[in-house]
Amino acid sequence: MFRPGRIAIKREPVGRNPAYELVLDYEIEKREFEPYVNFELSGQIAGKAVHERFSLHGDVAYNFLQSAGLRLRKHGVWPGLTAVPELHADFQKAYADLRQRLGVNPGHPVDLERFLLERP
Repeated sequence: MFRPGRIAIKREPVGRNPAYELVLDYEIEKREFEPYVNFELSGQIAGKAVHERFSLHGDVAYNFLQSAGLRLRKHGVWPGLTAVPELHADFQKAYADLRQRLGVNPGHPVDLERFLLERP
């Protein structure tokens, strides 16, 4: 379920993936004249507490699912959130919310090197 600044996710176990209930919160922060997006992933996976934080430059913040997926793999969730079709509408709303908060439009330039190499 999406609300501005938050995506809540609840899934029953499927195949090798354990059950999980997670919240991904995000907020914009200005650092040295550049916007960053701070993400906080919390909840539980297979009954075990999860709490992960990461930050992305504003121009590559739309790649947050990659960073969240890397953290989820450490807790046994494969292949990540992008493979959950019922969440796509929530992700689209989060992308739109990020665009609005960051003040960017589709086609806004991205630092390709940062996009390819930054894996917080």
